[in-house]
Amino acid sequence: MSELTLVIVDDHPLFRQGIVDTLSLEADLHVIGQSAHGEQGLELIRDLCPDIAIVDVNLPGMNGQQITHELGTEKICTRIILLTAYDDIEQTLHAAIAGASAYCSKDIQ
Repeated sequence: MSELTLVIVDDHPLFRQGIVDTLSLEADLHVIGQSAHGEQGLELIRDLCPDIAIVDVNLPGMNGQQITHELGTEKICTRIILLTAYDDIEQTLHAAIAGASAYCSKDIQ
């Protein structure tokens, strides 16, 4: 199987590093960039064109849904997985409308 490239955009350093460390355990997943800010994350995704971007919904500056919508209008083929601390149907619908490939709650039990 070919390697998948990822960019992680989350403003919580410990959580972001946890995602990077966890994904690094898989030989076919390679994190090629990470950011803590919305606009910087958008530029990173544009510049690096990863296969997947894992993006927090609530970010300083531009939020995850805005990033997803912006990339969708540019026809960039990166798949966006939106992460959130909030688990409600309205957020899920907004993520789908914005064009996210997946929506995942940070709440793991």
